[in-house]
Amino acid sequence: MEMQPRPNCPVARSANLLGDKWSLLILRNLILDGPHRFQDFARTLEGVSPTTLSARLKALQEAGLITREVVPTHPPKTVYALSKTGETATPIIRAMREFAQRLPPEAD
Repeated sequence: MEMQPRPNCPVARSANLLGDKWSLLILRNLILDGPHRFQDFARTLEGVSPTTLSARLKALQEAGLITREVVPTHPPKTVYALSKTGETATPIIRAMREFAQRLPPEAD
């Protein structure tokens, strides 16, 4: 059986948007805890560099999965939240959690 290319594959498109560890964990934090500031992500995502975090936030915003709002305080605060489109990722994150909970501990 010959395999054919799948140029418009929705699974590949989803993987391109969500397929890295930090993007998934950013979405997880927003789903579980609501809006975050950059510092909140930096504190809770152990091991992420500021450059990587900034790039992932920007990519998720450009993809329409999160919003970025500058709150006019002194000093100004930038807050990230799930967009309506980003909220549709909630079942994916929950399914990943349930999948991992079913794995034996040595599968990590």
